[in-house]
Amino acid sequence: MSNTLLHPDGWLVLGLPWPEQTRDGWGECALAIAPEAIPRSLVSKQAGTALDLAGALVRDPGEGPGKAVFFSDVTLWLDKQGKDWGDLGIDYEAAIDELAGAPVPQLYMTLMQKAHAILCDASREGLRLYYTSGEVEHITPQVRADVHTAITASLERDWPPYIQSLIDRGAIRTQ
Repeated sequence: MSNTLLHPDGWLVLGLPWPEQTRDGWGECALAIAPEAIPRSLVSKQAGTALDLAGALVRDPGEGPGKAVFFSDVTLWLDKQGKDWGDLGIDYEAAIDELAGAPVPQLYMTLMQKAHAILCDASREGLRLYYTSGEVEHITPQVRADVHTAITASLERDWPPYIQSLIDRGAIRTQ
């Protein structure tokens, strides 16, 4: 169990509201959880379904974005299937709130505002950012992939010591 906790197959990354207080364009605005390490008895059926879908995208390299699956990635995948969260009987905002409040290991992340916007974007045509200079930037699939890569690298670096610290202080048990 501890290996699954320390080195999960992947993470579901939830975008949180952009904070009022930031440091030079950076804010604590996301959290990551490891779907495979969460007992489904700790969450509702709706939240469990969101975790299962994220876990499936982690395991399917042809469909998924890699090890860091954004909640918006799951929304986009559902859209490709001609479905949405409502079709599954899921209030996605309630599922996000529940997962964010679940009694499970969660790693909060600090991101740049642009990365946060990309993390939260589930539009079919891709995000467009409008700057005060009048410039408009269309976020390409490559830029989105770059954000996935950066978040994955951060999680691969920061998750194991975070989980080990929880184990060491007895906050979670491995058996």
